[in-house]
Amino acid sequence: MFEASLESVANERDFYRVAELSKEEIDFIKTVVIEPSATPFQSLHIDLINTFQFPHELRRYTQLVGSKVPATEKMIEEAVNNLQEDFHGRIEADSIAYLDFIKAGNTKFFDTKDGCLGFAYFLCVQYTRTKRMKVRLLAGVTPIENVNLEKVWGVLSHIIATNVGGSIFVDRAKYRLVLLDNCSENQFITGDQPVVNIFATGDPKNPPQQLELYYPVSPTKAVLLTERQEYQNEQRRSVGRVEITYYNEQILKNRHEQMYAASREALEDYLHTSAYA
Repeated sequence: MFEASLESVANERDFYRVAELSKEEIDFIKTVVIEPSATPFQSLHIDLINTFQFPHELRRYTQLVGSKVPATEKMIEEAVNNLQEDFHGRIEADSIAYLDFIKAGNTKFFDTKDGCLGFAYFLCVQYTRTKRMKVRLLAGVTPIENVNLEKVWGVLSHIIATNVGGSIFVDRAKYRLVLLDNCSENQFITGDQPVVNIFATGDPKNPPQQLELYYPVSPTKAVLLTERQEYQNEQRRSVGRVEITYYNEQILKNRHEQMYAASREALEDYLHTSAYA
């Protein structure tokens, strides 16, 4: 365990680098993932593929015409490296208002159409974008000839997030965003898998049949996106040490490598099972 700034942890070089996809890989995405998607989302998914592949198409064009302008080559390389990370940055910037509301103890924004759609999408992106999710889901897929699943994951993660977030929005009447209000001296902790599905088993061959997303926002505030009946008339719940320990252990169980907290003391109870023990 060590103290560090956010800039120095949870960063893996080139994790969000946009991969150049082959025709077979694009056809795989279209056939297996996009065609079964809800009709309103299919054009969004195609646009995403086109956007992520544009720098590679531009590079092929400059090579075809024999253009070797250093400034252009640098611009293309920067786009390949930064396009997806910038995309995530815009999603996170759009979510700042929602997170500020949650920290202030207010989740009423979720009762509006725009608030529900925007926050559900943000939450699902944070759920699917991580290395743990990539490793776990790809481990459960049988290798496919001429398709590199590592390469297609960047697109797949966004498509999955859009589809799940969209389904939450369509069925929003049965979902509640419940504020978990810390009333103890313990703190909520987080990790490199910041959003977890409470019903996930951890077995890629046994996917969860229910969705309940838990997301700690600060040491004192967290949210639970749930369809369980016991929460249907509840928007805010005070939680004590026992419940906080349960949710922190969910973060511990679902992390890939790292856990984070506002203080060293908040992690000490979990060191006996942590990779940093």
